[in-house]
Amino acid sequence: MASQIKTDDGSPNLSTQDWLDIARETLIREGIDAVKIDRLAKAAGVTRGGFYWRFKSRQDLLDQLLDDWRSCNTVSFVSTITGPGTPSERYHALMELWIDEKEFRPEYDAAIRSWASTSPSVAAVVHTVDSVRIDALRRLFLDYGYGEDEALVRARVTYYHQIGYYALGVKQSAERRRQLSPIYFNVLTGFN
Repeated sequence: MASQIKTDDGSPNLSTQDWLDIARETLIREGIDAVKIDRLAKAAGVTRGGFYWRFKSRQDLLDQLLDDWRSCNTVSFVSTITGPGTPSERYHALMELWIDEKEFRPEYDAAIRSWASTSPSVAAVVHTVDSVRIDALRRLFLDYGYGEDEALVRARVTYYHQIGYYALGVKQSAERRRQLSPIYFNVLTGFN
């Protein structure tokens, strides 16, 4: 909580991002039902009063948490495959993003998807984000020269493969994933 400052009485004053960080980690560890104002305040060692300086309500926090996920896990994904370089270079960069799990946090994706299973409005956001990500992949395959249908299918297969990898909780070291990545690259892309 790097942006904490002390109030006049010496207690910490959390920034909006501090609250979101605590909410994110709580969501990942314990699920959406644990993301409650009292629990977050207790985890931060503050009173719940400071929460209302930053958010109108719990729903406001949840809306901002969903925006945080959308930004954290989608911006880096899309910018990696739409940035400079050949389609092959951009796809390799995406694979590295997935292997490193720094700018794309699979556990955050999994927690949001779990939340979406109980909330139609969150499910709609997840569906939109999935469509954005798949479309970015589709455009990458179009850039390589595939026709529209094949680009779409390859985008879906790539995306569903990776989401399935996370959903199934496959545990492999980054080193092993890098060893297998040339095979995945060839199978999923068909690039020469």
